[in-house]
Amino acid sequence: MSYARLSKKTKCSERDEENHVSSVGLSEGLKGDIAEAIRAHSPIPEINIQLDLAEAYRVQHEITALRSPEGTDGIKAGVTAKAAQGYFGLEHALIASLYASSQHDAAASLPYVPGRKLECELAVIVDEHGTPKAIAPAIEIVLVQFARAEDMSASNLVVTNLGADKFIVGDFLNWAPSYEDASAHLSLNGETVNTAAMTDAIGGPEKSVPWMWNEALSRGFETSGDTLLLTGACGTVVPGERGFYKADFGALGNIEFEID
Repeated sequence: MSYARLSKKTKCSERDEENHVSSVGLSEGLKGDIAEAIRAHSPIPEINIQLDLAEAYRVQHEITALRSPEGTDGIKAGVTAKAAQGYFGLEHALIASLYASSQHDAAASLPYVPGRKLECELAVIVDEHGTPKAIAPAIEIVLVQFARAEDMSASNLVVTNLGADKFIVGDFLNWAPSYEDASAHLSLNGETVNTAAMTDAIGGPEKSVPWMWNEALSRGFETSGDTLLLTGACGTVVPGERGFYKADFGALGNIEFEID
């Protein structure tokens, strides 16, 4: 099955807009500064208030709209490892938006940006009911950098869109649960830097996809037909150093890209 690059624009749902609660203590100016820092790959300015997750998601939608006024291209999962969830005091993963025009095709050449990390993931296209239609290998490029170490918290990760930056998607295949048994092998200049099972992220796509879909609906994300989901990091998160990368996902295919 062949799927062209998704260019669907999504935005905060009307329900979320109607239920909006003002972000007490998080000024409009700070939201703009955070959006600009994300765009410029600069450290996130000081955030001197801790929001609950419900409010953090509302602010995430606002900052994402400032960072990407042209819309978004899908939804990503983050903090999918149990150890990370325990560190942040969470009982589940988090989700965020993928910015419009942030998708790259396989064989991409990306500029080096200090602090970027690489994650082996799966990309799944779901229909308007959240039912999987297609699956592909994916690499997400994330950048999480707060000006103050103490600002690293679950709510602030949500506010700053979980470090979403760029992502690379390989060729899509018809959805089949058997792809859950695949594994990923990522190499840099021929040396293995990550080996992971696809079940590392929320137990694999059969579990992660329905969880992400329901979480997106409850958190004010707009969903429709052909929504792209990145289901979370599998294995080690790898520093995005300069060099040639090859990600071998077995029966799902390969992704090759370069950072220079």
